[in-house]
Amino acid sequence: MFASRIPLPLPQKYRNDTPEQYLERLMSFYKEYHWLIHVLAFNFVTQKEWEKFPQNWREALIKRIEDTGDDWAYAILDLTSEKSDYSIWPESLRNYLETVRDLALPRDVDETTLQQHQNNSKHILGGMSDKKIHEVKFMSQLIKNVADERGITSVIDLGSGQGYLSRALAFDYNMEVLAVDMSEVQTQGAVKFDKKALKSQGIKEEDEDHQPNLKHVTEKITPENISQVLAKWSPDSTDEKKWLVTGLHTCGDLSPMIFNLFAQSKEVSCVVNVGCCYNALTTSGFPMSNYLKEKDDLIKVGSTARVLSCHSPSRWVDEGEQCIKAFDNYYFRALLQEMLVERGLSNINDPPRLGRIKQNKEFVSFVKASLKRLKLSENAITPEEAELHYLKSKENQVDKQFVTLWTLRGLLAPIVESIILVDRWLYLRDSIKQSQNSNKGVFMYPLFDLSASPRNVVYVASK
Repeated sequence: MFASRIPLPLPQKYRNDTPEQYLERLMSFYKEYHWLIHVLAFNFVTQKEWEKFPQNWREALIKRIEDTGDDWAYAILDLTSEKSDYSIWPESLRNYLETVRDLALPRDVDETTLQQHQNNSKHILGGMSDKKIHEVKFMSQLIKNVADERGITSVIDLGSGQGYLSRALAFDYNMEVLAVDMSEVQTQGAVKFDKKALKSQGIKEEDEDHQPNLKHVTEKITPENISQVLAKWSPDSTDEKKWLVTGLHTCGDLSPMIFNLFAQSKEVSCVVNVGCCYNALTTSGFPMSNYLKEKDDLIKVGSTARVLSCHSPSRWVDEGEQCIKAFDNYYFRALLQEMLVERGLSNINDPPRLGRIKQNKEFVSFVKASLKRLKLSENAITPEEAELHYLKSKENQVDKQFVTLWTLRGLLAPIVESIILVDRWLYLRDSIKQSQNSNKGVFMYPLFDLSASPRNVVYVASK
């Protein structure tokens, strides 16, 4: 099924690059805008982040805001649209916008991918949102196709959660599935959904002949213990029996663990994985490839950059008002930090850790909730002072500056994500070099509809 597929589809403009050359382009651009990637909302005012933009950028952007009146926020959000007219901007800003558009990995699903998948049975849909149904449908069919090509009938689903993907593989495709999660709450929940699926089919629990070959277990699998785990839960496992390891939207370091299992375990011959939650990555999960590990000037994709990489600016225009309201909480943090610094309640270089604050429509209520979280007196900033400060900032167009910078910063999210994705592909490519199997290969491409599932890139590898 992969005979005609490109192993690593690069952007059209860079299709003649090697993966390493393309990664160098990504890292070069990352380094150039390192300051913008690492802007913190809290620091926007106190660190004068807006003034770090070239003056001609600021002038052109503010003029655009003034020209569009009440629709200024939508005009700024339009910067994230690939259909936006970049010709109206200064050359350096136009180059920035065109580069972030052209440099990131392509994320649209091709027609071939869409036509290869079918619907799952209704009896396994319990508990799934429309988004999850979409993902499980495409992922389970792909796994089945890959497994059939390699003569594999057994799957390890790591980070299986409530078992949505596992049930599709076991119930609809009659595969042996070992659904593994480190949370007993998740595995117990998955068992309950299994029982409901069986009941909807009229199959009784004691009817062993019609039970799917599916086990939900609470375990931690590593390359060091995989033999013992498989011997425990799949007694017929032998050295000749091969497994496909998979995971749907595996969080943080779980995707790297899945790739390590594939690369280092003799029991695993195939992998199909879609990752997510790069914000939860640690230094053991990035970088993975020797190419990046061996670089003297290795970029540091810190926590701020990893959080940014999870953003999906391509969806901001469609989200419209909801997206604009979400910006408010970030903007409120910048104003709060300014007021805290003015009163000597915060270090200008060490903003307080607020954590998640319930989204507030008004700055005054946000300040009240934040003071409580920071265990400061409610009189540290009075409601009157908060309201006056907010109105003054609006008068000085600070809110418009903030949304503009935050939007331009958000455009870098696919650049950071592309670095992480290509690093993983290189690791997988290098891990199969010694294999003598003629079917070996590593592929990475968009699997899900981007509008339904922003983390839509799948890895398929066999050795």
